[in-house]
Amino acid sequence: MSKNLLIPLLLPISVSLIAGGTAGYLATFEQIQNLKAGKGVSSQIIDPDALREAILAQPEVVEEAFYALQAKRQAEADAAKKGALANVKGALFNDKNDPVIGPDNAPFVLVEFFDYNCAYCKVASKWLRTALDENPGKIKIILKDFPILEGRSKGSRESSEAAWAARLQGKDKYEAFHFALMDARGGFDSQRIDEIAANSGLDVARLRADMKANKKAFDTLVESNMRLARSLGIDGTPAFITGDTFITGADTQKLQSLLDAALAEDS
Repeated sequence: MSKNLLIPLLLPISVSLIAGGTAGYLATFEQIQNLKAGKGVSSQIIDPDALREAILAQPEVVEEAFYALQAKRQAEADAAKKGALANVKGALFNDKNDPVIGPDNAPFVLVEFFDYNCAYCKVASKWLRTALDENPGKIKIILKDFPILEGRSKGSRESSEAAWAARLQGKDKYEAFHFALMDARGGFDSQRIDEIAANSGLDVARLRADMKANKKAFDTLVESNMRLARSLGIDGTPAFITGDTFITGADTQKLQSLLDAALAEDS
């Protein structure tokens, strides 16, 4: 385990030892055991040397406490997200400007915040495409253009803008273009975007014209998605939401589990 990861946990102990010296520290071996058992702590003051000996005797409790703190913070963050979700469900699930793959009456509805340059989005995309193929008519994906890597990876915003314009040529062509962009490796320049568009069956001249004509609307969409993401504590891609459940990253096992549960309930 990296020493740097222990700093947030050990720093308060170090500060207390420095401030209190041999006066003691509000922790004991018994307290450590009580924390592990979820029983809370006592107020007994002991010599800091005894604390050190207790930790050295069972150093794994430090690692356990660190991961317990991580889990607690994650649970708190998830609870905050669920609270925020109640206020934005309309914008999240019913924005008519969002591209959609799948039927409106599908039993499994999944929102994805994505960037075409995001490597983990590309991993999740493979699972999504397989899930769509294996469960026709059962999955609806609401796609939130979220080019958060713009400035770090070439063409995040332009590829997203091109895909958004592609939906004007039909849902099938949008879907083909979307997954082709997800399959592509490396950044995007205009020429590469046009080549992928052409290979996806799109009229490239019309695509560019639609991008130009709808630029203001696309900029507004991205700004709206950025605000929505911030309100939900989303700061990376991919980020998925189904019902009131958040899935961060390309956790395809969890996605599959949620899909299976939705399909079982629908059967």
